[in-house]
Amino acid sequence: MDFLFTNLCKLFRDLPPSRKHLGPDHVVRTAVLQLEYDSSFKNRKIFTDFFTSLLSKIASFSPDVVVFPALTDLFFVRGVWSFPLPGRFIKNRLKVPETVSKQCERFMLELSRRLNCTVAFGTTRGLKLCSGGRSLGEKRTKVKDYVLALVPKRLLASSEALAKLVEEGVRIVVTPTSGTNIYSEWDDKYYFWSHAQMVGYYCLKATLVGKLLQNRLKDRACVCGPIPITQNHDGYIVRNESLEGNAVLLAELDMERLEKFLQEQKSKFSTTIF
Repeated sequence: MDFLFTNLCKLFRDLPPSRKHLGPDHVVRTAVLQLEYDSSFKNRKIFTDFFTSLLSKIASFSPDVVVFPALTDLFFVRGVWSFPLPGRFIKNRLKVPETVSKQCERFMLELSRRLNCTVAFGTTRGLKLCSGGRSLGEKRTKVKDYVLALVPKRLLASSEALAKLVEEGVRIVVTPTSGTNIYSEWDDKYYFWSHAQMVGYYCLKATLVGKLLQNRLKDRACVCGPIPITQNHDGYIVRNESLEGNAVLLAELDMERLEKFLQEQKSKFSTTIF
């Protein structure tokens, strides 16, 4: 099936060659995606136009980290095949062919190589992490001098577990996820926003929205951080305003400000004890 990958590589044709990332070493540049799935997304031209537009926006920012949503391989079901794929996969509880998921993974590997960055994403077979053209078995990697961890949403409910990650040096938590039929602001803040405040790290949330099976998924992609180090003092570096549609959220994470915040919190805690 290498001809499928050849078709995917055409998407990278107009990308500029990888270059040294912009900005100082203590700034990590990120691109976080909100993607809308629709069953009408069903031929190669639509697929190519859609991903070409995304890649253009991402590449122009020269990111260090790119985060795609969960279930990204759904977009590849018709996009990479040169013949119509039976529509039964939608009725069969998202049983995306393994070949398609593998092509999605190869696409992400190539993206990480071309842009010389770290890419996090999800398929119907789980969450994945790759960097510089290599698939990472570990769910952690270094971006510049800072540790990034790939963490599923279900584990974001534990402040204790997240605090342990930060103690171990993790400063950026990335979570590819998907929306729900009924969007809950409280639920969103509980998992992604609140723990970034309490524990102290940057949280990158990419999400899938749109019509899937009998569901209409709603959600917002965002980049969170401790309130004192966000520009508007609201705990968000950037957040998509819409629960629908596609968006590429671009953000610069000031790691020195985060380290200073953590040191101040540690100092306050020690003063309180003694």
